[in-house]
Amino acid sequence: MILRQPNWAQNLLATQVASAEGEGGRGQGQQQQQQGVSPVMELVMALSDQRLYREVVWSLKRGLHDARSEFSFVRMRGLNALAKFMSSAANAEKVMELFRGSQSYQELQVVPVLFDYALAPRKRLAKNLGIVGAAEAGSDVESAPTTAEVTVALRVLEGCCLLYSGCRATASQHAAVSELIDFFLAGGPSVQSTCLDGLLAVMLDSPPNQKEFERVHGLRKIAEMLRNSHLDPDIRLKIAEFIVILISQVLPNGNRGFGIGEGSKPAWMTKWAQQELVEILGEESSALVDGIIDAGRQTFSDQDNQQTSMLRYAQELLHLAS
Repeated sequence: MILRQPNWAQNLLATQVASAEGEGGRGQGQQQQQQGVSPVMELVMALSDQRLYREVVWSLKRGLHDARSEFSFVRMRGLNALAKFMSSAANAEKVMELFRGSQSYQELQVVPVLFDYALAPRKRLAKNLGIVGAAEAGSDVESAPTTAEVTVALRVLEGCCLLYSGCRATASQHAAVSELIDFFLAGGPSVQSTCLDGLLAVMLDSPPNQKEFERVHGLRKIAEMLRNSHLDPDIRLKIAEFIVILISQVLPNGNRGFGIGEGSKPAWMTKWAQQELVEILGEESSALVDGIIDAGRQTFSDQDNQQTSMLRYAQELLHLAS
């Protein structure tokens, strides 16, 4: 995205900010409030907002157009453009607001395109194969998504879900949790890592997706991989971190709509996760899981302390599963 303002707009806006910061005293502040913003400045701000809106729409349309291509290398180009847009939106509140508003328009929705072309195209291909003959359908089948394409698509999905809760609702309509678990079980280290991040983003404050995760026994399938000593060590640690974040932060925050437990007791969704882990890792893991759940209720002085605590629990969980 081209977020830089033209020089003439930058100068006027900088002057406005400097003038506002330079105003001191209560009387001067009231006088400035009565005078309001000049007509020229109102025009500059309106033009800047319109320009930013056009940039957002153009960036989404360009990325989505390429992401719908029949060829993997073109889809990859579009997904990279969308990933860069998500990064820009995360660092700019105004862009984030415009992105949220854009997702109410079907032609600008990102999540459906991800599942139709990069993450779950086999469903659409199966539908096509059921309509036409196999020989005729072979020429209409697009190039299969590559590992790199799936990885970037998962990152874009993660960004969408973190920026806007409505994208999580859209993802639930495409069985996102089931698709991501399938990718995790069949993919390599890079896909597995991004699948875990994507699952957390999809399930955050989303009861439907959490319910889907429970229905397909997602925690059991992922936790069983933790006991695979032949798995990449970094992925095993990533799985342990995923489980810690899931039961300490994601599930307790998403229990709205399921029924919250009384007092300090965890809600039933967290209890289900606890039972699943104990069945897989053994009774000796019960105390550790209780500690992880309690850590999710604590208020840490800073983010570093929280990350250190979560990493410690993940390492203990990994040691227990070894």
